[in-house]
This record gives sequence, C-alpha cells and structure tokens, in this order.
Amino acid sequence: MKRLASILILVLAGTMPSLAALPPQYQRQAEIEAVLKAAVDILGVEKLVDGVNLVAPDRYEVRFGECTMMVRIIDLPNKRGEALAGPRQFSAMPEAPRCPPVP
Repeated sequence: MKRLASILILVLAGTMPSLAALPPQYQRQAEIEAVLKAAVDILGVEKLVDGVNLVAPDRYEVRFGECTMMVRIIDLPNKRGEALAGPRQFSAMPEAPRCPPVP
C-alpha cells in the first residue's frame, strides 16, 4: 500500500505544471528581444539598429548609425513573494538616445 501511495504521489507531481528559471541563454534572448522592442518603440522603424551590446549586468547599449542608446533591465515586483520560482519578470527601460554633435 505504501508503494502504491508513493507511485501515485510521483505520478501526480509529474503532471503538475512546473515553473523554473529560464536557462541563461533563453533569459539573455528574452532580454535582448525586450531591449530591441524598447529601442524600436523610441527610435521608430526608420532608424536601423546596428548592434546590441551587454555593457554591464542589466545594461545594454543599442547602436544605430553614429548614435547610441542605453537600455536598462528592471526587475518587476513579484506579486507572490520573493521566493517565487519561475522565469525572471522584467521590463526594458530605454534612456534618451545620444548622438554626436553635427558639425
């Protein structure tokens, strides 16, 4: 009977949805997609993005032509407490674009 109960618990636990942190490569991909979306929202589609660099933890530099723009990754408040497992909830916050002065 104990064995049947153990098997039943394992089967039921296996059918429950699980939340886990994203693997690093998928987390980075989600961040870059959010950074690009934030940059396009500010710049519009007429200015092409030439590159995105991670310059510090949670800080990306977006290059377009001779200009750059910093985009910060900001953690969103956790509604269920600090110890919640699952993908990181964040938002991309763009700063004002910086361009060299025109001669």
